[in-house]
Amino acid sequence: MKTWFPGQRPDEEIIFVKRRHWFVLLRWLTPPVVLFLAMLGIGLVIGAAAELQPLAWALVLLLLIAAPVGLIVWRILDWENDHYILTNQRVVHIERVYFLFESRHEASLNKIQDVTFAMPTLLHNLLNFGDVEIETAGTTGQIRFEAVPNPREVQTLILKAAGLQRQGRPSQEPPRPKPLGLGDLFRGLGGFFVGMLYPVYPRRGVIVWRKHWFVLLKSIFIPTVAALFTAILILALLLTRPIPAAIVVLSLIFLILVAVLAFLFIDWHNDIYILTTDRVIDIEKRPFTHEFRREANMGMIQDVSYEQPSFIAKLLNFGNVRLETAGTRGEFTFDNVPNPREVQNEIVRRLSAYRSHLQEEQARRERERFRQMVQEALQEIVQHPPSPPQLPSSPSEEG
Repeated sequence: MKTWFPGQRPDEEIIFVKRRHWFVLLRWLTPPVVLFLAMLGIGLVIGAAAELQPLAWALVLLLLIAAPVGLIVWRILDWENDHYILTNQRVVHIERVYFLFESRHEASLNKIQDVTFAMPTLLHNLLNFGDVEIETAGTTGQIRFEAVPNPREVQTLILKAAGLQRQGRPSQEPPRPKPLGLGDLFRGLGGFFVGMLYPVYPRRGVIVWRKHWFVLLKSIFIPTVAALFTAILILALLLTRPIPAAIVVLSLIFLILVAVLAFLFIDWHNDIYILTTDRVIDIEKRPFTHEFRREANMGMIQDVSYEQPSFIAKLLNFGNVRLETAGTRGEFTFDNVPNPREVQNEIVRRLSAYRSHLQEEQARRERERFRQMVQEALQEIVQHPPSPPQLPSSPSEEG
């Protein structure tokens, strides 16, 4: 088999190979390109002012631009030779600097405990790149894929590959949250006091929780009061003595407040906590600016607890559910979810079912291994039957 990277095993299949996003290369190239243009300009000015001969002028330009051109080539090679690799057996991060440095971090898929990605800025979201962190149970600790394109897909592929190796079956795929449109906004507002109070079941086996409605109400209270007050002022001006300039200013303020309300609602709507049969997922997404997604296999959960830290939380029945994991990050936190006791009970039920499934799967594999051993032993006996025992000869036969 043709190998793609050093150390690839004969039975190892590559799922993806990625480099850092092209924007990283663009950012690295900006200083040397600016320096190149500056040196080129200086060379042109020197040549024109000194009235140099063409050959001398070319030598001056070459001397001035040699360093920035070399730096540009070096940056391109440095970006090109760093790779993030996922195979059907492991994740690999290869970092190289030609002639100077090389490092390689890898972890087997069955050591992966937690996979997180973050797109922390507006630019990351617009260009669709971010950091993926892989928590492992080995001495490697963390493997970090920096500034990779499409980090959501990278995270999904790693978790899927790790689930296949660990359980012998594909993990249940959680729903992908869609961007919230205007229709979703009105539907959400219409069902605010009914549908938004309860967990959402996108399909059988998957539960989605959002933060309690009180969290949204607290964030939109002041902008809502301000918008209502502004609307009353506009109406009063229209009914009494219209002042065009004041009405225009108040209308702009009102539109800004409505936009703020829409932003706060979408921000609340986008933060979700997902529970499947084999995974827990925490998604925090601020419109256009930030996205964080953390997933962990159900087998990594060690303890589940909840708290209702205030009188309001107790009165309205919401609180924080904490999931302790085996990874170095420590815990997942489902913040301000409705009915935290029921959330805790549901996670514990699923955790118990998941562990029972693993035990049954292990027992099935042991039975299959024993059956195969017996079958191989019987096949060996049929193909190579033992020779009959030699009986001792009688005295009469010897005579």
